Amino acid sequence: MLSGVLADFLEQLIKLDEGENGTRRPGTDFAKEIERDILSGAIRFDLSDARYPSFFYRPDGWKTDLPLLSTSSMVTELAPVVLYLRHLVARGDTLIIEEPESHLHPEMQAALARHLARLARSGVHVIVTTHSEWLLDQFANLVRMSELDAKRRSGLPGSDAALRPDQFGAWLFKRKQRPNGSIVEEISIDPDAGGLLSDYGAVADQLYGDWSEIGNRIAERSGINE
Repeated sequence: MLSGVLADFLEQLIKLDEGENGTRRPGTDFAKEIERDILSGAIRFDLSDARYPSFFYRPDGWKTDLPLLSTSSMVTELAPVVLYLRHLVARGDTLIIEEPESHLHPEMQAALARHLARLARSGVHVIVTTHSEWLLDQFANLVRMSELDAKRRSGLPGSDAALRPDQFGAWLFKRKQRPNGSIVEEISIDPDAGGLLSDYGAVADQLYGDWSEIGNRIAERSGINE
């Protein structure tokens, strides 16, 4: 009874298999790397029921599986990505992920950005929508890192995931009032500003300004009370 993108997504999950794209698979097991570095456990599925597959998560060190619905939001959000990378995605394919930062700690967001960059370097076209400043900052670092040779990259997070400027692009969708809709602007990496020029910095500046103003008023009140 479902239609559209959701139906296509569920149909692909139900038909998971090794497929016929083995020769086009990226050389690295990106699914296993995400399980190891971010999920700290393994995703698997059971097709014994001919109608619908069952999905499970086994934390590292455990001998039993957890039903996917009993796991954290981070695991359930990334499980489809892991399954797609393991069974469906091949070099030359386009993988679109909506807000992969959902339910991830900032440290894990940065780690995921590095894995996505490695995936792009392997020949998979990756498109990401995001509201995460941490994701953008990590991508900006990886692009700037391409200015260094392999020796000077050594020891930096994601030293094997550097992206050339021609391998990366970022666009900002800004609301416009009349007529309603969005303005799409390509954003670039500014070495002096410390990353991609999004509108997130303005929000941070406003919050800091509010903090300072609150502090000033507290100080004024204390002075009056004295």
